[in-house]
Amino acid sequence: MWQFSSWMFMVFLCAVLAPDIGVAQSEQYPTRSIRFIVPSSAAGPTDILARLFAERLTKRLGQAIVVENMAGAGGNIGVQTVARSAPDGYTVMIGAQNLLVLNPLLYRDLPFDVEKDFAAVALLVRVPYMLVVHPGVPAANLKDLLAVLKSRPGYFNYASSNGYGSTAHIGGELLKRAGQVDIRHVPYKGAAPAISDLLGGQVHLLFSIPGPVIPHLASGRLKAIAIAAPRRSGLLPEVPTFEEAGLPGFDVSSWYNMMTRAGVSTAIVTRLNQELNRMLQMPDLRAQLLKLNAEPAGGSANEHEAYLQSERVKWSAIIKDANITIENN
Repeated sequence: MWQFSSWMFMVFLCAVLAPDIGVAQSEQYPTRSIRFIVPSSAAGPTDILARLFAERLTKRLGQAIVVENMAGAGGNIGVQTVARSAPDGYTVMIGAQNLLVLNPLLYRDLPFDVEKDFAAVALLVRVPYMLVVHPGVPAANLKDLLAVLKSRPGYFNYASSNGYGSTAHIGGELLKRAGQVDIRHVPYKGAAPAISDLLGGQVHLLFSIPGPVIPHLASGRLKAIAIAAPRRSGLLPEVPTFEEAGLPGFDVSSWYNMMTRAGVSTAIVTRLNQELNRMLQMPDLRAQLLKLNAEPAGGSANEHEAYLQSERVKWSAIIKDANITIENN
């Protein structure tokens, strides 16, 4: 009887003290350096973003944030490293839409489960895509464009700068579904050749982030139809959103976030989330992000987790309807 009562008392004591333990962990964390895994090569867009945040987070936390580039297997080696790390908050990752939403829907037998192995920390930035067309396409707005595309089913095509299974490719599939049009996909290996062929009229449409096409919009060599985001871009405030143009809920955005291993204490996740949100309000960081065509985001960890789930549901339906699959290397 005494052993049973002691056990019950310990259970009660743990339940009472658990919140205080969590607070203590948050206040003490971190006591050593933190690995910041970047699942891409150095000097690329993801790496540049990661280092902007790592530099400021180092100052705020008082411990070094050590950036480690792991680009193998399309970024999956870096993701797997975080999935197998200890759930202690000392290994985090800059994640992206393709790694955490698209790849798990496109590839079979990945060595990790994005829904079970990771905990969302914060949404860092969004990079909205926009739909641009060659001037030879007789459409000045989305309504006109959809009418033109419907008038010649299967004739018009759209380019994707990163090829089969990329955000631009699947964005085109979303347009086919939402706009009820029949257009053909032409995959490219990089933005430069895709934009070059669009300028030359070999392809008619392209989903692109704003940066590479802005000079061609200013010169009139390309036409902007709509931004595929919930609100207009600060870079091109005159371009309407798809919702404003007539297709509600049409969102094709790349985004970057911070993730950590599932099982990391809520107190540590909250600490990281709060620091990141404070950083995202800094005018100098916001200005640097906008120069990279990245719009500061933020929000709570729970909000971002809900957003991840909504992204998986949306793109799963598109990928399934279009029968898009990629064989693992």
